[in-house]
Amino acid sequence: MAVNECSDVIQRSTSAFLTSRSSTRFLPVTFENDEPRYDTANNHQSFYALQQKCLAQRQLFEDPEFPASDTSIAMPRISDVRWKRPKEIASTAQFFVDGASRLDICQGALNDCWLLTAATNLTAHPWLFKRVLPEDNSFSAEQYAGIFHFRFWEFGQWVEVVIDDRLPTDTTGKLLFGRSANGNEFWSALLEKAYAKFYGSYGALDGGTAREAMQDLTGGLTEFYQPKKMVGREEQLWDILRSGSEMGSLFACNLKSDPTGENVTTKEGLLRGHSYSITKVHTIVGLVSDADHIRLLRVRNPWGTGVEWNGRWSDKSREWKSLSSAERKQIGLTLENDGEFWIELMDFMKHFDRLEVCHLSPELHSVQDETGERTTKRYRWELSALDGQWIRDTTAGGNVSFLDTFPLNPQYTVHVQEGTTGSGVVIALMQKFRRADALPSLTIGFIVYKMTSEDLRQKPVPKSFFQQHDHAIVGGSIFINAREISCRLTLDAGLYLVIPSTFEPGEEGDYLLRIFTARGNTLCENDAILCFGTLDDRVTEQGKFFDTPRWALLANAFYNRANAYQQLETSYLQDILWEQFFRPSFASNDLPTRAQAKRVGSSPWRKFYSCVIQLCACFWLQSNVRKNRQENNHTEGRYMHRQALERIVKLLLSRIADGQETIGYEQFRTIVRDVYQWETVFRLYDTDGSGTLDRRELRQALRSSGFNINNRILCKLFRMVVDLNRPQIELIDYVLCAAECRHAIDVLHQEVA
Repeated sequence: MAVNECSDVIQRSTSAFLTSRSSTRFLPVTFENDEPRYDTANNHQSFYALQQKCLAQRQLFEDPEFPASDTSIAMPRISDVRWKRPKEIASTAQFFVDGASRLDICQGALNDCWLLTAATNLTAHPWLFKRVLPEDNSFSAEQYAGIFHFRFWEFGQWVEVVIDDRLPTDTTGKLLFGRSANGNEFWSALLEKAYAKFYGSYGALDGGTAREAMQDLTGGLTEFYQPKKMVGREEQLWDILRSGSEMGSLFACNLKSDPTGENVTTKEGLLRGHSYSITKVHTIVGLVSDADHIRLLRVRNPWGTGVEWNGRWSDKSREWKSLSSAERKQIGLTLENDGEFWIELMDFMKHFDRLEVCHLSPELHSVQDETGERTTKRYRWELSALDGQWIRDTTAGGNVSFLDTFPLNPQYTVHVQEGTTGSGVVIALMQKFRRADALPSLTIGFIVYKMTSEDLRQKPVPKSFFQQHDHAIVGGSIFINAREISCRLTLDAGLYLVIPSTFEPGEEGDYLLRIFTARGNTLCENDAILCFGTLDDRVTEQGKFFDTPRWALLANAFYNRANAYQQLETSYLQDILWEQFFRPSFASNDLPTRAQAKRVGSSPWRKFYSCVIQLCACFWLQSNVRKNRQENNHTEGRYMHRQALERIVKLLLSRIADGQETIGYEQFRTIVRDVYQWETVFRLYDTDGSGTLDRRELRQALRSSGFNINNRILCKLFRMVVDLNRPQIELIDYVLCAAECRHAIDVLHQEVA
């Protein structure tokens, strides 16, 4: 697989100091030659550690993160739930009975046919099935501790989900939701529970698309087609099905929902609003003549039993009589009421409204034979992927019809290398976390522009380009409220610009952009370079801070708290910064203004007199601060800012103290000077004197502080402020943002060096 390296260093440095919503709740896992390797993070559930603990204590696991309660069901219409372990339901319970089969999966009272359809498809790929359902899941006496584990793909990485085996049943002890046709087999019911935990509850699975679930089980690329609109293009549709089947792609299909919302049955025996899986494609050659080809699809209803297709090539149709018993056996014909049937391509196109496809990602693009063995044949797909965010007033610019804000959207360049004329490219845009956060999907899409090196000279590309270069658009996706939208393009060698966006400006969300190519083409962010800039002249004009009464207060605070060796402890540094800069009641008009400082400095006697007054005031303030600190140490205001203050001090000390527990006078001077400069910039942009900054001013304010930042840093700073529960950017927030920016640039320079 190709690895995109052009922005790796920047991404490592930015992700190292700020976290975002993209951190997973589950244990990350990677695969090397199909062998799992686990992250050793301490804050995630570890199956093997929990299993050994339960076995040692001779107790069955009860999952505190997904309890056996109504909160895990989250469906008001479901009541009187009884949670039972498989051995309480069937005394001879097994994880598998005679292995896994597509016929093991039957739908229950939950509208998750889309998930069960995906699971049905997964059984056709034993090597991939083992990735999702580890082989060491078992009810054997030596291994059983009431705990099981499953793996799902979550926006670019595989994660492991641990569950206990308490399953929801009705008052008679019958499983409420998914189950196997064999009453002793429980892998499908436990897989469904793990997927419910993955998204927060069983209720979160009540409705969805099969391609979403197929992607969660494979990490593949999804597409969808409308068969009814492909009349006259039968060859194209068959090629999609045939070639996809050869490459191991997963398929699902459905009919449009009935207006009533119910699963209405058509006269042909098909259910509206219901997801089916396509489990096989087959061509019968020479049935009537040598030129005759019958193209068949094997389709399965996850209900397992009930209504089935009753048209041509259905289970008992006369068409099968034209084949010998050997041919029927070779095809895999079964004449049982098992929810599975065959349908001819033309009838499929006539009745089904949507075909959903999940192409396996590059590391999975090997083929397996009928025995399930993977062959050495590889398909040359290479993948580059980057994640990003749309944030209001920053990177959420809306579609191209909003020209004033469209350039705010994140921008990405794709370099199609020389010698790859007519290169096939698939671009996929996926929005993240919407189902898990119980949010509706945003309407998303992207546009692709043909660019020149001169066009890309400014980073990011400015508004003027988009006003004048409609003709440079070479493709793009539709805008739709789906989790993932993709587009296939044929691109000549050269440079291209991809701009993902929501349809409307100001809509916020996280996304993953992936590009699949036949050769090693690169995907890079087209954004400003993260680096140090120039301090605003208006800040440097403030002049001699160390000659002002403000500094006299700070210096006195240092000496009052320093130890016998004139060293200041970290906790006292926090106190001084809080009292002199950030304490909410320390209003700006309580401090000497720049004009006042200038007047005081104009006369030696006035300067001396002011210093004496300030020093006296300092002693008075400190005695009262100590008293107030004892009384109000746990007040809500201080508590809300403590986290930010601790982080600020940690960042300031990391640059000059080299891990020391104390700092000297000169180091204190450096720290205070930095904070004072950042405070000065904050006041410059706080034009209305509200004590806060507008979000749209943050980038420019940081530039005035000498930091050129990119969208990735800016988005993470906004996320950080939101996590601190502050609706607006206060002074302490701005100082934290400035300290984080400087730290990120320092880390970047160290890595480059």
